[in-house]
Amino acid sequence: MKKGINIIKVWLGILGGMLCLSGCAGETSAGAGGEMVESLSRGEAMLLVATERNRYEQLYTDQIWNVTMPEEGNSFGDFLLQQVKQFAGDIKVVDQMAGEYGIELDSSENEQLRRLSEDYYSQLSQADLEYTGATQEDAFQLYQDYHLACKTVDQLTRASDLEISDSQAQVIEIRQIVLEDEAEASQVLSLVQEEGADFASIAQEYSTEDEISLEIGRGETDAAIETAAFSLEEGEISPIISAGGKYYLIQCVNPYDQEATRERKEEMTLLKKDEAFRKIYDEFLEAHPLVTDDQVWTGISCETDLDTTTVNFFSLYEEYFPE
Repeated sequence: MKKGINIIKVWLGILGGMLCLSGCAGETSAGAGGEMVESLSRGEAMLLVATERNRYEQLYTDQIWNVTMPEEGNSFGDFLLQQVKQFAGDIKVVDQMAGEYGIELDSSENEQLRRLSEDYYSQLSQADLEYTGATQEDAFQLYQDYHLACKTVDQLTRASDLEISDSQAQVIEIRQIVLEDEAEASQVLSLVQEEGADFASIAQEYSTEDEISLEIGRGETDAAIETAAFSLEEGEISPIISAGGKYYLIQCVNPYDQEATRERKEEMTLLKKDEAFRKIYDEFLEAHPLVTDDQVWTGISCETDLDTTTVNFFSLYEEYFPE
């Protein structure tokens, strides 16, 4: 559920905390006074629940359902259900936004989504079908809603300035020696500056912190450390840097980690896209308060004796609609 998780956390899920959802029941529609009456079928809800509960159980075994969340005080299963409810509600809200902005799915998209839902539904086991009670039409409707939400976010942020420069995203690889005493830092600096000195070995011997090698991006560390580290060439060693009551010696291993920079650039762009979309979303939600009910979620539990295994709802979507 890689894409699903990204959407939940960055495009839709962050918004979920603002919705105070308590549940859903059918398609989203505009109510009196601009309110949105948010609804979802039981089958759609169960497909989302099954996908997530199976993913977590495969990762952590069925013991995950015995975990109590420290902050919330409820079970992990209840916590997960709340997250799924928020996600489902977020999708429906964004789909309502699509209607307001005239964003629709075309016939080719719907045909592809129909094939996708048929493919997905054909892979459900008997246990999956019994647990979810979902029909193929539920899968199709959920895929439609999800795809429309993704399309809406994309189109509404297309005009935004989402450009992130390589310099902003730059990630470098360094080694560090962290010391408590400035005099000792001066002595160690002399050691690492000797011809043929092995910075890593000296760091292992003298540094007060276990982490010797690390990658850093701009804005991720103390300003003094960042300024010194990003000014170094490959193999170059910094003078003593004072930061946070400690003393640092830094060696540049790689002044431009291409792969790490690419990944950070994608993350920064996604976060910038979220900021742009959230502004539009906030304005829309203020004008269209969400009204929900809890009926569809009554009796749903993440715990089941059925050997349900479906986890590929979102990964299969990625295959049909690659980025």
